[in-house]
Amino acid sequence: MQNTFRDSHPENYQIPQRNFPSPVLDGLRVLVVDDDANNLDLLETIFEQYQAEVNTAASVDEAIEVIEEWKPDVLISDINMPNKDGYSLIRSIRIKEAEVGGFLPAVAVTGCVLPENRSLAFNAGFQMFILKPFRSKELITVVAKLTGRTVEVTD
Repeated sequence: MQNTFRDSHPENYQIPQRNFPSPVLDGLRVLVVDDDANNLDLLETIFEQYQAEVNTAASVDEAIEVIEEWKPDVLISDINMPNKDGYSLIRSIRIKEAEVGGFLPAVAVTGCVLPENRSLAFNAGFQMFILKPFRSKELITVVAKLTGRTVEVTD
């Protein structure tokens, strides 16, 4: 499977060291779901730069287990994964929430630029949709707004 980020080696990806504002995601529990280990590593690095607590899952089934045990504040999920995709993940989350209550804000992330993917993501239950490759500032801003955090991310 082709990596959709510009640099497929997260160990080579360095977030420029800047004076970040007070951590906009301080303590926020972020679950990142992607079947590509390099993408998981990259996203984990980005969120950790903003002081978020990060957990990762490489499949829908693993993500469901993490959600039940760890109780994240926000979900970042790739759409295109083998077997069960991001759409099936968010649908199962929304069904469970309808039964027992609660709400997990969710961001769909995909490298597929088909116009219908955006509406499919929203109809399935995601609140936000981001295309790969994206800038870390874009992702952090979206997550901060979605979770009611103050956003002052510098370039």
